[in-house]
This record gives sequence, C-alpha cells and structure tokens, in this order.
Amino acid sequence: MDPIGKSPIALPFLLLGKVSVFCCWLFFFAGSFNIEMLYDAPFTRFIAFGLVLSGFSILVLGFVFLGKSVSVGLLREETTLKTEGIYGITRNPMYLGGFFICAGSCFYSIHPVNFLLCALAVGIHHRIVLKEEQFLEQRFGTRWLDYAQKAPRYIGRIRTGKNNPR
Repeated sequence: MDPIGKSPIALPFLLLGKVSVFCCWLFFFAGSFNIEMLYDAPFTRFIAFGLVLSGFSILVLGFVFLGKSVSVGLLREETTLKTEGIYGITRNPMYLGGFFICAGSCFYSIHPVNFLLCALAVGIHHRIVLKEEQFLEQRFGTRWLDYAQKAPRYIGRIRTGKNNPR
C-alpha cells in the first residue's frame, strides 16, 4: 500500500496544517523550558496531561485499527471501509487524537502563538476530513452513508439530517 496518496486539499494548506500540528505539539515541550507563558497552574497542567494522554491513546488506536491502510492523503488503491474498534466510536480517531494533543498543548503552554497554531491545525484538518468524507462517499456509496449515520465524525451523536452526517 502506497503511504502517500493524493492530497485532499491544496498542497500549501496541507503543509501548513501539518506544520501547525507539529509546532503546536512542540509547544507542549516548550512549556518545560522557562519560556514565558500567560498562565501556569497545576490544574491546567493536569488537564493538559489528561488531554495529551487521551489524544495519544486515541491516535494509536486509530493507527492500529486502520492497519495497512495508513496513508497521508486519499488512497489510490482499493481498500476496505474500516468500521470496527475505535472506528465504531469515531470516524476520525487519528484527527481526534491529534486535536486532543493540540488542546492539551494549549492548556500546558498557554501562549497566543500556541492558540493560533491549534486553531490553524484544527481548521485545516477539519477541511481535510470533509474532503476525505466526500471521497469515501464516492468510493463506498451506501456503505459509507450507513456507517456515517452510526459513528460520529469526531465525538457525540449530533445529526443535522439524513444526508448530512456529522
């Protein structure tokens, strides 16, 4: 299986999203190096570690249950729709895990640049998710739509309509 697929969004935005995630995660470690933050308290660090640990766990489960279908971008090869394990709980565990880690970084290293990086990372990756869902609907049709009605995009069970899964 080719690990690099077709980018679902324009390459500069894809790269900006990936760099934003990486830098946001680096901010988590920056909080340990005497860099001046806006606020620092044991309570926010406790929340941060909980979010990062949860996010990392969700991310790893996403990789495990995706198996050999792991790639960056839209797969060119035929594959199966993953709906078991963590994919029965959330359609996007790797993105959700990454978002949790970014949020944890913001609680640990409370800094405006980190908030901006987190917002960029989440916004761009949400756009990627929407494009990937269009691709999956085209590839898997009714099976995708049935699955999308059962498993939320990220977390929760909010639905806005039969043909608009969230």
